[in-house]
Amino acid sequence: MAVKKFLLFYLLFIGTGLFLIAQTKSNVSKLPNGFTLILSPVENIEAACIFSYHKTGVRDNPIDIRGASYLYQYLMFLGTENLDPYDRIMFIKKNGGISIGRVNYDNSIFYQVIPDDKINNALWLESERIKSLKITDRDINIQKGNIYKRIYRLMNSNIGFRARDWVRAKVFENTVYEIPLYGSVEKIRTFSNQEVKNTYEFYRNPSDIIMVISGRFNTSQIIQWVEKHFSYNVFMKFPRQRNYVINEPHKKYINKNWLIKDLAKNFVCLGIRAPGKLSYDHLYFEFIRYYLLDTRISKLEKMINQVNNLDVKITYEYSNHIESNALIMKMDSSTRLEIDKAKYILEKELEALQKFPLSNANLKMVKSLMEIDFQKNMSKLDRRSYILAEHYHLFGNLNFEKNILKRIRKISQYDIIEMSKKYLVKENLVVLNVYKK
Repeated sequence: MAVKKFLLFYLLFIGTGLFLIAQTKSNVSKLPNGFTLILSPVENIEAACIFSYHKTGVRDNPIDIRGASYLYQYLMFLGTENLDPYDRIMFIKKNGGISIGRVNYDNSIFYQVIPDDKINNALWLESERIKSLKITDRDINIQKGNIYKRIYRLMNSNIGFRARDWVRAKVFENTVYEIPLYGSVEKIRTFSNQEVKNTYEFYRNPSDIIMVISGRFNTSQIIQWVEKHFSYNVFMKFPRQRNYVINEPHKKYINKNWLIKDLAKNFVCLGIRAPGKLSYDHLYFEFIRYYLLDTRISKLEKMINQVNNLDVKITYEYSNHIESNALIMKMDSSTRLEIDKAKYILEKELEALQKFPLSNANLKMVKSLMEIDFQKNMSKLDRRSYILAEHYHLFGNLNFEKNILKRIRKISQYDIIEMSKKYLVKENLVVLNVYKK
């Protein structure tokens, strides 16, 4: 009965979601300087998203300032030739919009969601950020100090943060993701300010920028505005070659114990190296993550706390990288015995996925939930823009929506067994047990 109700909700949701998506048809063009523009109109909304996707991230930093790009999450909101610091933010907020910036390993994103009649203003503000940012030594020193203090405080006061950082580093061993986004906490304050400033040149390179504009707009007018604001040239001192690879499971079982005095709760952190977005396996592993851990249908929550009547809190985080990912689970309880029981149940569930097919009901339920979430993301301007930009960056086309939905619907019990045999084996696990001393 629960599955039938879920599928009924799914059909109702998709019926309304397709109405919005049917209004959109994305197209791509390029300016002579290499700047890429993707337009994704949505008629039945009075807003627009100006989304700048930079093919630049922490992985591109020279090794001696690895993590310098992380500073640009904050430096990008400084003043420009024509704007005082935070003027961009104030304009967006006064008009009821939002402004977000985030630097990742593989890319960096900066976007504004604004009323559709303010698009030209937002484009000009974005061109100012890209072309004429003013960065002083004082600005850099302030942000280096802020990041150092925040990370240092977390490392020394939050055992969960330290544990996840340790597991993440082991899962990503010998990959570009092994070092944290911020680099080394010991080196943050010693970064050369001039080298930090030099990284801005990569963010200005028009051939490294994909701009997605989604929402309601006049296409011909938008193209004129973009040509006006972004037809510029920047001389790149450091030409780069990007060669992405698909990282396989690391095949190295790691099991470590930490004994901590005055620990509030015992816990275990368990990490699995998962396929990156470049891998064909990525979608199948998504299915496994949904099945085991999604709070709406979590198999682990059911088996550990409902069937076996334990009191274990289960949380997880899942990275968002191109070459490989990490699924990190954390289970905590007041008693070590319950943690050990939960680990045993988890081990058996991972083994079962490698041997036995899922029921048809569970298979349909997980696929339906994946489809709902994909449709929901494609109906949100910011999420839609990110998905479009990233897919174009990785695969050079925008014809993926129907293909992804088709792949989700075709996932079989055999696919899940094969993926489980590849990624859920003991040799691909990192286990950190944190117990009271």
